[in-house]
Amino acid sequence: MLKAKHVLLVDDSSTIRMFLRAVLTQQGAMVQEAEFGEEAMHLLQITDPPYHLILLDLILPDLDGIEVLRRLRATNETSTVVVLTGMGGIKSATAAVREGADGYMEKQDLAIGSDHTEFFYALEQAMEHRAGLVAQRQLQQFKTDFYSMITHDLRNPAGSTLLALQLLTWDEVTNFTVSQQELLSLAMQAAQQLNNLINDYLDFAKIDAGFLRIEPAETEIVVLLENAMRLSSVQAQTRNQRLTVHTPGAPVYGWVDGERLKQVFENLISNAIKYTPEGGEIDVTLAHDNQWITVEVKDNGFGISPAQMNELFEKYHRGASRTVRAIRGTGLGLYVVKEIVEAHGGSITAHSEGISGRGSIFTLRVPIQKAASVAAPAYETVAA
Repeated sequence: MLKAKHVLLVDDSSTIRMFLRAVLTQQGAMVQEAEFGEEAMHLLQITDPPYHLILLDLILPDLDGIEVLRRLRATNETSTVVVLTGMGGIKSATAAVREGADGYMEKQDLAIGSDHTEFFYALEQAMEHRAGLVAQRQLQQFKTDFYSMITHDLRNPAGSTLLALQLLTWDEVTNFTVSQQELLSLAMQAAQQLNNLINDYLDFAKIDAGFLRIEPAETEIVVLLENAMRLSSVQAQTRNQRLTVHTPGAPVYGWVDGERLKQVFENLISNAIKYTPEGGEIDVTLAHDNQWITVEVKDNGFGISPAQMNELFEKYHRGASRTVRAIRGTGLGLYVVKEIVEAHGGSITAHSEGISGRGSIFTLRVPIQKAASVAAPAYETVAA
């Protein structure tokens, strides 16, 4: 287990260091020692590759052992750290585990006359724990890189296809026949669906990796909502649905990431269209007060079962009914919507009686003013 492993002993007791060096070198470990916290930090900075194992005393003459651990974990996630405590130091050891230690051991358990079975077992468990965490992070990074590679490679051609179709639709010179207009509309819907799928997976990869970029700026919300509804109106027309937007009679300005919030609007309206039968109705209402911008998307579609409500915004969630299952989707859209809205410091809720024909109501609220700090720990907010 310890053969050819690089180990750092950090303890102000020369007796403890001498004992541990003797025990560890018998197992083939290569051991270095530090008496002080700053000395240990210096060794940690200059040693490459990092130590396999660090035995860290929590009470040092200069630095608190917790501080050493905290500074270590800021740059080093691979080394196994086992903290050494005095009698009754469980509370401090527990705090160390919260800061990234992989195990702890009381010094009185280092029995010189024993065969050290329990000592080596504790080290083995700690090293396996750290190896598992490292492997998990590597797998997560691989998944994120894979998602990003695939989605970026697909995003450009899909976006170009959608843009070309939009330009054809807006062309007032070309006189398309009715059948050609229908085909063009179907092609636009398919291209938009592909773009939505790609964007969902790309955003999921960012969120799953703990990073979603938000760039807030003063944005006119009425125009943003109308732009979001442009393609949705085409989708609604092909399904003979009535799509109505209700906005105040004056501009509404908010401190938001326009592209991200537009993505939220598009997702909610697109969902309402998908989950409402042909001939149905979708109403989108924008309102505001001095503190909040509120957008409500209401439809008279299939509705959502009360049993599904608690899981509605979870990743990969899809409705359980046969009708809903027949509608294509990733199960990521509402999860991404929730993360974007909450990154703005807002909230999103859903209401439904679960009765077909009564539909659903989705209500999102985001702060209207620039916040002092709008963020959850997993997000980066970039001021304009």
